[in-house]
Amino acid sequence: MADKIKVEVVTPASAVLDVKASEVVLPGIQGQIGVLPGHLPLLTALDIGEMIVHTDSGIRRFVLEGGFAEILRSKVTILTEGCQGVGELDVEHARNLKEQAEKDIKALEELSKTESIEEDVLEHHRKMLKLAQTQLLHADKKD
Repeated sequence: MADKIKVEVVTPASAVLDVKASEVVLPGIQGQIGVLPGHLPLLTALDIGEMIVHTDSGIRRFVLEGGFAEILRSKVTILTEGCQGVGELDVEHARNLKEQAEKDIKALEELSKTESIEEDVLEHHRKMLKLAQTQLLHADKKD
């Protein structure tokens, strides 16, 4: 069994990360998924949350915007809408996103009392709120 696993993170804009790690922890939709070298193959959906990558140079933390992970014995490939190192997070932007999402959700819930609202519209705003909350939660952590 290899002692390292290759971790690749790809967004629609670019390849964000390509490192060797001793462990990676992913935000699965039913909880965290810890991956070590030699892990059984798995294809899984990811939730918005923190990804922790253990490398020789230390622990690196990222906020993922959901997506999918393909886990193989020696490689993890993550496809996500966005990935930011916790040291790169813009706290002011996250606060603004949180406030706007809360206002939008409140307005949509009020509107839904008198009109039909598509559930996916409300779900989109809930995801934006969760992303902002996750960014604010992890913004003070070191990369």
